[in-house]
Amino acid sequence: MSKRGVTVEEREAAMSEGKTEENVSKEKTTEMEKSNPAEEGKPTADPVMLEHLVTIGMDKRLAGKALVCTKNKSVEAALSWIAELGAEEMEALCGGSEHGSNDSEDWEDCEDEEEEEDIYYKMVFVVNMELGMGVGKVAAQVGHAALGLYRVLKEDKEKYEASTEEWEEFGERKITVKGKNSQELIELQKKAESLHLPTYLVQDAGMTQIPAGSTTVLAIFGDEEAVNEVTGKLKLL
Repeated sequence: MSKRGVTVEEREAAMSEGKTEENVSKEKTTEMEKSNPAEEGKPTADPVMLEHLVTIGMDKRLAGKALVCTKNKSVEAALSWIAELGAEEMEALCGGSEHGSNDSEDWEDCEDEEEEEDIYYKMVFVVNMELGMGVGKVAAQVGHAALGLYRVLKEDKEKYEASTEEWEEFGERKITVKGKNSQELIELQKKAESLHLPTYLVQDAGMTQIPAGSTTVLAIFGDEEAVNEVTGKLKLL
């Protein structure tokens, strides 16, 4: 599930047009905001994420407050906020939603117990497109990369255990993108390591399709903001 509520259909359309996941999310958010401008100075829910929550069956007023109280961090953060509500609180928030509005004068009462923003993690796989691998080969190499990187995370539990647990809790988000060639994968790995992100670079055994030692997939793990510094501009596979 995308952070900005990008649907499967929108993702497929983006792939066909050579867009990145960031492009699709920003375009959709801009379009929604034009049709539903926020009142100046008043906290509002992200329209794209609100639409997504309503689509999966959440009460609109409840979903709106959850997004505002989590500062529109993500759909996952809003769902977690809702999950922590008591029955009475949830009933009270849902009670006045028949009018279908996501506006509420009492949104400013969001609890400030957690000053630190939640951090969400993801694993990104950069596929070496220069090799011309078939679909099955790419799938196998991404599998190798996922297992290899997961072992790296488990080997250094003291350093990565907390972030790995949070990643698992929020759906183990994984994204596959296109890399130009082996040199780009190596450069991306160096950049990721300079940001202290764990990586795993797959070098194929050469049993099928490609020469032995070929650099096929780079896997990177970390919080979304840091990983996006490395792979955010690459196109979805």
